[in-house]
Amino acid sequence: MRENMIFNPSIYQLRESSLKRMLAIINNQKNVTNNQILFFGDSIFEFCDVKRYFPNNKIINCGIAGATSDELLWIIDEAVIKYHPQKVFIHVGTNDLGNTTMHSPRKIAENIALIVEIIQRNLLDCSIYIISPLPCIEEQQAFPNVNGIRSNAFLKYIFQILPEYISDDKITMIDIFAQFYKDGQVNTDLYKDGLHPSDQGYQVMAKNLKKYLH
Repeated sequence: MRENMIFNPSIYQLRESSLKRMLAIINNQKNVTNNQILFFGDSIFEFCDVKRYFPNNKIINCGIAGATSDELLWIIDEAVIKYHPQKVFIHVGTNDLGNTTMHSPRKIAENIALIVEIIQRNLLDCSIYIISPLPCIEEQQAFPNVNGIRSNAFLKYIFQILPEYISDDKITMIDIFAQFYKDGQVNTDLYKDGLHPSDQGYQVMAKNLKKYLH
């Protein structure tokens, strides 16, 4: 396990922080009851203070910083199925375009569709919501300024092509990509580091999600 991973198409090396987070998620299963709301995804969710931004809802946060769609598939049984949630919100895709996997947008969409299928087959009454990947400040977090192939064009495209892979109208698609733009540019006030939302950014996200929580 290394923090500074290099691209390897055959072997994925977990960050130590990701592994610890996964173990914490597994350990937390005994502390929750069924039929709750669950957040499943990457650091956008893990770093979200659900008690602060969603004070009227009890939310299980199973976000994993650095997670790709591959990793979510590995951990889906422990981080979703065994929690037996009533609703699952999914955010993933940004890290798939980083330097560890560099999946194409279509491969990411395919993985998201598989995540949805696994949940549907195991949790028949669970409602599933897919949130669009958030844009990034490209000068800080996108190719060619950082390793990988991340770009807002690719991030937007992932969500645009998802209906080709997920045709079930019971799945709710929540597009908040444009909410992070202002006057045709990514709104820098909504970001802490060019990738993760600031307090104001999380408020925008929360405002868009609250209507689906009840």
